[in-house]
Amino acid sequence: MHSLESYRLSRVTGAMLENPLQRLPLKWEAWNTIAGQLPELSKNRKLRSEVESLPLLDVNGLESHEELRLAHKILAFITSVYVWQDGEGGEVESLPAQIAQPLLSVSEKLGSQPILTHADLVLCNCIPSTSSNESKCGSFLKDVHRPTFHHSWEAFITLTGECEIYFAPILQEVMNAIEAQNPLDEERIAESLENIVQKFLPFRKSLMKFYGKLYPEEFYVHLRPILSGWTCGRLKDKGLVYKTSTHQGKIKDGMSVSNGCPFTNNETCTKSGTGRTCIGASAAQSISLQTCDALLQIKHNPEDEEFLRKMQSYMIKEHRQFLKDLANCSRIRFIANESKSPRLKTAYNDCLQSLWNFRNSHISLVNRFIIEPAKTEAARIESLKFSGTGGQNLRIFLQRVRDASSSSSV
Repeated sequence: MHSLESYRLSRVTGAMLENPLQRLPLKWEAWNTIAGQLPELSKNRKLRSEVESLPLLDVNGLESHEELRLAHKILAFITSVYVWQDGEGGEVESLPAQIAQPLLSVSEKLGSQPILTHADLVLCNCIPSTSSNESKCGSFLKDVHRPTFHHSWEAFITLTGECEIYFAPILQEVMNAIEAQNPLDEERIAESLENIVQKFLPFRKSLMKFYGKLYPEEFYVHLRPILSGWTCGRLKDKGLVYKTSTHQGKIKDGMSVSNGCPFTNNETCTKSGTGRTCIGASAAQSISLQTCDALLQIKHNPEDEEFLRKMQSYMIKEHRQFLKDLANCSRIRFIANESKSPRLKTAYNDCLQSLWNFRNSHISLVNRFIIEPAKTEAARIESLKFSGTGGQNLRIFLQRVRDASSSSSV
């Protein structure tokens, strides 16, 4: 495998950008302006008119990775609010070329999808909190942009960012374990696995902060719809049409992001007619737990494997490549299973237990913030009640994925 840095992973912040840009160059100042006004525009429901008055800007000149990530984030935030600002029944069925065309172009360059993703909401949307900008939710991070005016975005974004940072030390231990496969050093592998177990403790503990800082009702009723993608309401069957402009200036239906993303068109942002049914932002789009699955060679049932594989197409291409390379390189389960070392077998099984414990804690979090509110709240998006933003039955899916860990012991 290559270095963590070659996969755009950090030893300090993990999958998160260490120094995300906060403003695009002057050419795209119109986008900067709307991004800064999104909370107010969403509150007054004036975003659609603002978007429709935008000039059509190309993305030529956005060269650095950081610029492309910021452009994707801004355009994706605008897109989700543009579609869902009025809730289910008020969604639009097409996206104007002023947003759709540059979003398609930037998505192609990043190898991602033209929709709000975990990478947008969290991975390039947090900066360190200081005494002058201390987070009100007690996080050591501060969010840069928010899709709407609801206060719970701060806790949801920054606390999820903390989880990503707590996973960063685990990434280095993963690399250490892979390096110890050739030449084979069972003691070093065991040590790396033991270190992963220890580093899972603060990673799992980071989930507990959500209970005191995030409001379940506001999250369920107001935040989740913005994260729902184009798989529910009137968009469920037709998808969202991305308008683009021809050289003659006429508007046509946008049809593709090229295959910088290996699953584009026929597997993830599937198309019915001229629409795209993209899946909304999801924690499954984080590399963290999929990294553990790949390292430990955990096998899920075919349906779950397919869903997790599709979620990789919503990552940037470097993170997706990391998971692919890790899955191809890891022989950790085989080595542990064949080993006569009690230490290695114990370390491997302890890793599985740590992963099971984390996923079990995540299920409890989902129960509190999704399952329970669904029973009492008049959800703005009725069709999301007991499903994830990917449309699957959330609790059953999470339980199956959790239990795959315990069934892999040696």
